[in-house]
Amino acid sequence: MKISSLAAKLCAAKGIDPATLHGTGPGGRIMAADVVAPQPQQRNGATTIATFALLPTRPQKDDYYVYDASVDMAALGDISLPIAVQCEKLLENRYSVIDYIVRAVVKAGMSAPSLQQRTEPADVLIFENNGEKQAAVRDAAKKTIFKISREAASGAPIPEQYTPTFIVCDAHTTRACVAAHVEEGCRPLFAFVDRGNTPKEKVRAGAAGMADYILSYTFYVHTSLPESEANGVAANLHAMLYNPVRLLLLS
Repeated sequence: MKISSLAAKLCAAKGIDPATLHGTGPGGRIMAADVVAPQPQQRNGATTIATFALLPTRPQKDDYYVYDASVDMAALGDISLPIAVQCEKLLENRYSVIDYIVRAVVKAGMSAPSLQQRTEPADVLIFENNGEKQAAVRDAAKKTIFKISREAASGAPIPEQYTPTFIVCDAHTTRACVAAHVEEGCRPLFAFVDRGNTPKEKVRAGAAGMADYILSYTFYVHTSLPESEANGVAANLHAMLYNPVRLLLLS
């Protein structure tokens, strides 16, 4: 029986026998979603908070809740063919794993109930290659994954006095690098740090290497959000990374 580490922990906490569950992950693997069956409801086209939560894995740091997690990304490789078809038509094959991560982080963050009526644009600042490559995506909550990918690859300069809602970066991006590209005193609501080596290759048919790829990350949520909402956002992010079809089909 195949079961993810998070699903095993949830089963133990809830007293559930994994043998009684139907696995929907790659190769029949039992995933966290199979234990808790998260099904975000739709409200006026927006994704609402998940029906379960992930708890912070470390004490609060610099006014942020901290969540460490790992996700099996094999499912993204399994659906790589339709993704490749779309990319060939729309993006000249510029779509990559980091674009998918950005889309998941934005959709999860905007699922917080306290942000449902937010009028400010949900801007993103992306760092890759140890912070050497930067990209800004304006009002990302209103854009599909393909539009996010196109804008991130455009090479447009980062706006002055930029105040992003989201930061997405790799593990070697320094705080000084981030601070140099945002307005002084800016405190993004959400920050995602890729702790591993995200494949830089584009997601092509077959997605070589994705079958064994585990995404390890740390997710930060600002404490201006209630902890219950932050826990729900972290759960939504985890579920979206596990279930790429659900994310790609959202507008």
